[in-house]
Amino acid sequence: KIDYKDLSGEDIDGYCDYTSRHIVIRNDNSNGIEDFESLQKKQLRHEIIHAFLAESGLQSNFEHANRWGHEETMVDWIAVQFPKMLEAFKQAGCM
Repeated sequence: KIDYKDLSGEDIDGYCDYTSRHIVIRNDNSNGIEDFESLQKKQLRHEIIHAFLAESGLQSNFEHANRWGHEETMVDWIAVQFPKMLEAFKQAGCM
């Protein structure tokens, strides 16, 4: 389940509750981001990656397990690079 909610009082752009298969993404642009829709899409990819890692049993196997459960740099890297990776895989005919 994916919901878009006002998170203006929070210091996050979204979160994933893997126990209930629920993702929440910020719908308020309280920081005045110019391309807010692009940020929301990237954040949704980010949270989906968290969900896949949790489903694979990796929710507590990274250096930030006590705080987040996954290494945020790795999750963000995948979220940002995945569209380009997908296009490269398609062009290479390996999908």
